[in-house]
Amino acid sequence: MVRSPRVRIGFILPANYCVSGPGNGVRVQALCQAAALRRLGHDVRTLDPWTPYQRGSLDVVQFFLGGGANHGIELMRSAGLGTLVFAPIIDSNEPNSRYRWAARLGSVVPKVFTVPSIFRSQATGSDLVICRSRHEERRLVEGLGVPKERIRIVLNGVDPPAPGDPGEAIRLHRLPPEGWLLHVGKYGDPRKNALGLIEAVGPTGLPLVIAGNAEETPYKARVIEAARRHPNVTLLGVQPPELLQALYAGCRVFCLPSVHEGTGLVALEAAVHGAAVVITRHGGPPDYFGDLAEYVDPDDVAGIRQAILRSWERPRDGKLRAHVLENLTWDRSASALLDAYASVRRAV
Repeated sequence: MVRSPRVRIGFILPANYCVSGPGNGVRVQALCQAAALRRLGHDVRTLDPWTPYQRGSLDVVQFFLGGGANHGIELMRSAGLGTLVFAPIIDSNEPNSRYRWAARLGSVVPKVFTVPSIFRSQATGSDLVICRSRHEERRLVEGLGVPKERIRIVLNGVDPPAPGDPGEAIRLHRLPPEGWLLHVGKYGDPRKNALGLIEAVGPTGLPLVIAGNAEETPYKARVIEAARRHPNVTLLGVQPPELLQALYAGCRVFCLPSVHEGTGLVALEAAVHGAAVVITRHGGPPDYFGDLAEYVDPDDVAGIRQAILRSWERPRDGKLRAHVLENLTWDRSASALLDAYASVRRAV
């Protein structure tokens, strides 16, 4: 297809994201890509269920997440959606064989819907599928049987960092001037593995700061109890932007030993401030950090500890920061997204 100089794009997020908190990674991705597309001169509108869609008003409609939250959207092509683009979020370590079985079950048994079967219907019913990593692409191709030629990989990104004053975090939270370990995320969610991180770092005596939104869950209670046992662990809530930047600026090692990560956006944020990164090997991170990060098994507490100790002792060389700023900005992500749109044969 021929891409017009100015593309009219609509982004759709699940309606329940309005109560998901400010740190929702999917919303951050959509907002940052939208802002970058606008900087490139394109019209991006955020669509919502309270405002009826005007037929033919957009060239591209892209919906995020997939599954039940967007169930049936691929059947609404007659509404004049233009080019329909699906950006699935698949955060799972399940074997592809289980995905194939679940997709088939949901396809052959009437009124039995499985998440994989809905994902497959949405992917095959869209003009284009955007993946965040090779892991996500393999899940779609090998697990759900989506043709590879229908898929494009578009990496997420990060904006150049706002200046941060580590002294502000040092004064407010009584942190050591020589720096700290940092984890940012929903630490009430077992997927983020904050408990495993505390178990790994607590005995070392290294200062660990855990910040972020945490719903009241049994797992959060266990994290709080574990943090109380280790005086070197500081547990914080959601931080205002200037304090979050201060925490990033003073961080020597950023730790994200999650069960699974699609990207690890917060790790990219830390990397552009010069921090070393210790991150899960499961999911998309290898596509983003290459050989410039330490990868860990989330179930291996001793392995997490050793990776953190190596990163703490290793002198900073700036290679990871330079790699991220050169290759993983949101502007580059938006340009790749436009190229992916242009690869679709339907006229925009």
